[in-house]
Amino acid sequence: MASSRLTTVESTLPQFYFHTDTLTRTNDNEGVNLPGALEARRQAIATCGEMMKDSPEAFWGSRPWSVTVTDTVGLILWELSMDGTASAAAPT
Repeated sequence: MASSRLTTVESTLPQFYFHTDTLTRTNDNEGVNLPGALEARRQAIATCGEMMKDSPEAFWGSRPWSVTVTDTVGLILWELSMDGTASAAAPT
């Protein structure tokens, strides 16, 4: 009984999709049910941090990376861009 209630609650939550673009674009085809916009923006920020933490060597010196958050119909809600550049004084 509890799992059917959980499914009902999840189905009433908005669904958000987190597409990432690093050297290649990855479309989120599953999405995540979250209570609202605040949680979706927090998830987008967390996703950015995870991407940089998981591939720091690829991040520095590459083209900007991004996370694009869309709704169920594909409307872009938010986009975060990350760009890591080194100055001339940075050690190689």
